[in-house]
Amino acid sequence: MTREDVPMTPFAKLYYSDEMVQKYQPLVTAIELLTETDGKDEEVQKDYDRHLKIYRSMDWCSSYEGKKYDIVFYGVSGYTGYLMMEYLKRVALKKTPEHFTFAFAGRTPSKVEEMRDREFGGTKWEDTPVMQMSYDDIYSVIDLCKSAKTIINVAGPYMLTQGDVMIDCCIHLGVHYLDISGEVPWSLRVLDLHECAKEAGVHVIPSSASAGGYPDLGVYLMAKKMRAEYGEELRKAICYQSGGGAAAGASGGTLATRSAMATAGDDVRKKMADPFSMGGFVPDRDRWGVKYCNIEFGTGKVTPKMRGEDLDANMSKISEDKRLGIWRGPFVYSYFDTRIVRRSNMLLADLGDRPYGRNFNFMEYAMLPTEAVMQMQAARGAGGGGGAGGGAGALGGRPKSFWRRRPRAIEALPMVSVRQCWTSWSGQLSASAPGRPRHSAPSQWTSKGWLCRLAWHVALPCVWTLLAPAGATRWRF
Repeated sequence: MTREDVPMTPFAKLYYSDEMVQKYQPLVTAIELLTETDGKDEEVQKDYDRHLKIYRSMDWCSSYEGKKYDIVFYGVSGYTGYLMMEYLKRVALKKTPEHFTFAFAGRTPSKVEEMRDREFGGTKWEDTPVMQMSYDDIYSVIDLCKSAKTIINVAGPYMLTQGDVMIDCCIHLGVHYLDISGEVPWSLRVLDLHECAKEAGVHVIPSSASAGGYPDLGVYLMAKKMRAEYGEELRKAICYQSGGGAAAGASGGTLATRSAMATAGDDVRKKMADPFSMGGFVPDRDRWGVKYCNIEFGTGKVTPKMRGEDLDANMSKISEDKRLGIWRGPFVYSYFDTRIVRRSNMLLADLGDRPYGRNFNFMEYAMLPTEAVMQMQAARGAGGGGGAGGGAGALGGRPKSFWRRRPRAIEALPMVSVRQCWTSWSGQLSASAPGRPRHSAPSQWTSKGWLCRLAWHVALPCVWTLLAPAGATRWRF
């Protein structure tokens, strides 16, 4: 076995290291004999191949001998884990006609067991298995992946973990993977495993929740409708987000994620600022070809220039959509969701020749509440600002109650209060998603999407790693 035999991906670097290989003595002995005979002894070669197969199967180092669960939920001791268990208890386990098996896992099993006992005590699921997994223990990573057909990872902030080791192990063992991330740095790390997942036939779907998931699915449905009824591709799609409720705010995990991204290094921040960091670049072209280019001074390197309509600056100011007659402003996930949708457009084009549109443009905004708009207009009329043109100046300032509210953690918010929060998605071409509890959306969407996949057993037309779930669930829409 040589280094060239195995791509040095995150898990492979640990598992195929000299230190790890030395722990499986039969393979070490087989390698020594193979070296001594210069590979000319057939029996020695067969012995080496047999032990190498065992090593790659990871059976020699795994202590897991239990059943293989349809879904294992990892990192469910916190707030998102609470929402996940609530959804399972209230909806999935009661209303899903197809039977599925599941287990829980976490770094500290006692915390997961405490959450399980609180949520499932007195039910037939009160003894749901709980497993332990820690990234600094490669044996526990292997055992966890061997126990599952699918792993849903809800332990963030993802960019601060070694989650790519788990994903890579899933790929090696043929286990599907999902998470509820909304982090550009994490998504870019996962991109490195795209080809490995494709070759293994494994679905790796980060951002399979409200961040990335809903806008991408909405665009897919609009593109499908446009083709069916008009025979045309999408040229432009705009997503408007609105939300509120008595207990509106951000969870502690969300605030931790925002803090991690805000303190990232310059290289990471530069990638986060690139509208096409995940792919899907569309140059400005006409019938004669690319219209505008950038020429790098000193090297003469020519690159197509980004279209003005794709710039993030378009989403960073308050403006009016005159076609719909609404005011809009920056939305917290605009600079993530746009990347996801553009990547899906690229993947659908490259792997299926069915893009949303070959000249596609996508933007996302927060829809300003009517009362906020009225307040700003009143301030303008009273001389509190103004000025010609669009943007914030046209409305005379931003109400502190809406735009400058300090993020508030709602880590311990009970389900009865969560149901009073809501978020809805809408887009031009009359596509919309009804309002639903914002904080429970990630757990609902991730679980529903993969339960559909398990129940229908429908093969995708092509195998890929997606950064949003639209392509992974699209055969049923």
